[in-house]
Amino acid sequence: MVVVIFAGYSEPMKRVISSNEGLCRRVTKFFLFNDFSSEDLAKILHLKMTNQVESIWLYGFKLHPSCSRETTEKQRQEMNGGLVDPMLVNARENLDLRLSFDCIDTDELLTLRLEDLEAGLVLLSQ
Repeated sequence: MVVVIFAGYSEPMKRVISSNEGLCRRVTKFFLFNDFSSEDLAKILHLKMTNQVESIWLYGFKLHPSCSRETTEKQRQEMNGGLVDPMLVNARENLDLRLSFDCIDTDELLTLRLEDLEAGLVLLSQ
């Protein structure tokens, strides 16, 4: 037996399956998962930041204790779990822009603040 998993958002996946008569006959099981809530996404974000390995691009960075932010319904519908990584990339870029060129405080250089996450979310909305 061969198992193939097609993953994606519901409507685009329906179009993919219906685009080929052979797929329609062979793909008979569907599992629908609810979108993540803001709380779920916050947990994913915190897990990513606390369980880092040296090879990850955010290795050594941490979140400021004030970091908790609600995502919008639109952002969750469009990106769901895929929201976290691009938001962190944008937040890190904002951190680089926010800090002064002569900053020597290592803790400040590696700490993402709430304003960085907010800027990361704003960039995703554009």
